[in-house]
Amino acid sequence: MSIDSGGASDNVEPAATLPTPPKSGRPTPGELLRHERERRGLSVQQMADELHLDVKVIHALESNDFQLLGVPVYAKGHLRKYASVLGLSPDEVITHYQALSDTPAMPQVVPAVTAPPQLRPRVSLRVPLWIVAGAVVAVGALWLAGWLLDRLQPGESSNSTTLVVPEIAAPQADEQPEQTVIEPDEAETPSEVGTSAAEETVPTGAPTAGNVTVRLQFSAASWTEIYDARGQRLMYGIGRPGEARTLSGEPPLKVILGVVSAVAMQVNDQPVPVPRRAGKDATRFTVAADGSVS
Repeated sequence: MSIDSGGASDNVEPAATLPTPPKSGRPTPGELLRHERERRGLSVQQMADELHLDVKVIHALESNDFQLLGVPVYAKGHLRKYASVLGLSPDEVITHYQALSDTPAMPQVVPAVTAPPQLRPRVSLRVPLWIVAGAVVAVGALWLAGWLLDRLQPGESSNSTTLVVPEIAAPQADEQPEQTVIEPDEAETPSEVGTSAAEETVPTGAPTAGNVTVRLQFSAASWTEIYDARGQRLMYGIGRPGEARTLSGEPPLKVILGVVSAVAMQVNDQPVPVPRRAGKDATRFTVAADGSVS
């Protein structure tokens, strides 16, 4: 579900929960996210649909109840994505998160079974060792018997092999050396040689025929997701300021950007404006096979 412009939706929260400023002092990451969401007039259900998360995860983020999210790496990932979609600085939100005194630590590993483990009976290795020793002795005996039979065969005093080299007569002075004529259909044309050499030097991951190439230049941090027609993920993460990413995939490509104003785009080496929505920094669109954006 996409966030519509102006924040108009049937899921808008009632007037009792209109946007309220963060608490005095240093705000928590949850207060920053909730305040920006309410300022934009978005409901919790709309943010859950936009981030592909459960509503209870949105409530946990906004109430700073990070214990429900598991290890800290999951909480940080959700906070960064939430901040990017709202147009906030992910690094600033993470700074406020790290300033909390109750950030979740690594979970303590609790054994599932408290009863003392049962001792497994030890398996004696004597039988396998005897089997291995017997096999080695049998192989040695067979080899020795074959060697003795080979030595005792009559009429063979040497196993040497005589190499016979045929004599080649030198050509006479009045004889012309025979020339090999290559028929046109048997000769390899220069174009075929060039083609095989080019195929050997094509780098892995180069754009193939029919693919669409997209280049993104980031002037600020922005969450970015790009998928090709088969659902294969081409990019999933945050583009850093000054970073340029060039991706190629089977069209149509599905693109999701958290901050439109931070991204300049080229499609097939041609500058293309990034589609915007009124009053929104986040957007999603598709890139067709002909390079058009919708």
